[in-house]
Amino acid sequence: MTPHLRLLVRRPTDAGIWWLVLIGLSLQNRVLLAEVEVPNVVLIMADDSAVDNYSCYGSTYFSTPRIDELARTGAKFNHCYSEPVCTSSRVKIMTGRDGYRNYVRFGTLDRSETTFGTVLQDAGYATAVAGKWQLQGAPNGSLAPECGFSSYCLWNYPGTDRSRFWHPSIVQNGRLLHTTERDYGPDIFLKFVTEFIHQNKNRPFFVYYPMVLVHSPFVRTPDSLDGKAKSLTLFRDMTAYADKCVGRLVDVLEEHGVRENTVVIYTTDNGTGRSLTYPFADEQRKGEKAYATEGGTHAPLIVNCPELVPAGTVSDDLVDFSDFLPTLADMTGAVLPDVELDGRSFWPQCAGREGNPRQWIRQYYYPKFGPAAENHGQGVNDREIIWAQNQRYKLYNDNSFFAVADRHETEPIESGTGGDDAEACRQLLRAALDELPSKAVRLDP
Repeated sequence: MTPHLRLLVRRPTDAGIWWLVLIGLSLQNRVLLAEVEVPNVVLIMADDSAVDNYSCYGSTYFSTPRIDELARTGAKFNHCYSEPVCTSSRVKIMTGRDGYRNYVRFGTLDRSETTFGTVLQDAGYATAVAGKWQLQGAPNGSLAPECGFSSYCLWNYPGTDRSRFWHPSIVQNGRLLHTTERDYGPDIFLKFVTEFIHQNKNRPFFVYYPMVLVHSPFVRTPDSLDGKAKSLTLFRDMTAYADKCVGRLVDVLEEHGVRENTVVIYTTDNGTGRSLTYPFADEQRKGEKAYATEGGTHAPLIVNCPELVPAGTVSDDLVDFSDFLPTLADMTGAVLPDVELDGRSFWPQCAGREGNPRQWIRQYYYPKFGPAAENHGQGVNDREIIWAQNQRYKLYNDNSFFAVADRHETEPIESGTGGDDAEACRQLLRAALDELPSKAVRLDP
């Protein structure tokens, strides 16, 4: 691979002067692969699955041995936060920017935004996306090629209908696939990813794999024993199958000889579906997807690469979804987009170094689900929910203040009653919120 160059020739001006300009695009990052090896990247994001749905994060009800293995032999982050619902998380993780800058409406990523697909494509990576898209909404939504993905296999994309599991409706590189009742969508997406890796194993590649698992409807998987089981049993089956897909993908990397130099990242887009109640420790926890609570936003984050990430690394640093784009740029040497970003790289922490840890994260959320805004909604239609938090405390823009350990936020901490540490955090978080603009830039409810 050679550096990308563009030759620009202007016609003579009135003065008869010819201009010849040779422009090198990001030459410092487009290194010759023969001299410098850059890592491949596979970013996996499951759908509707909170941190407590994983055995490596303490669950004894859900079994996720292949994901657990990635955590044991790589880096596990204990305080990663998504947005409470899918579109907000997808816009944020792809752009590195908070919702108050770029959230338009449910199902839309504005075309003017630069995504991590484009950032890595510009750095010379082969790029692909497979799974759930859901970002093509009017008036100005984005499709995969516009977001830097030269190859794609997607559900919830123009031309598809609602079926994502059995007899799925999937568009692959502009063509609607022919499927039958015997075809299972997650298997099709995984086959596409494995073929992409095979085709690009001799050059750097980036795979974005936003799974359709484990979102409702809760249906049997190819491994389920009983297709008529209760929703929770089927959800557990789907979680196990998602874990199996992750394991199969890791095995493919091994088979193609690229496992050692491939960074595998696993996270989820929001909390567990609200219709489910599942055991955790001595509790029965109800899914809190769409709510701005710990159960709605606390996501797993596991990063694994045998060559680059020491086994057994555990971090208690905060990670926000806006941090993923800067992290991908940091690990690959890609150039950050020329826009104001809200994230920072957590790549040093993956290697066990101190890095630049956050003191707080900040969230902006306009829920499609109206009841989510009942407690703290303000602004447009009384639905804008804004908060800042760290590992211990959380402050909403309406000044409601809670301990993060208060999962359901039933015991607000009144000013002056929480002790010196709580009051210091309250002031820190208030200062973070006061930096926000008075209104969202692109919201079109």
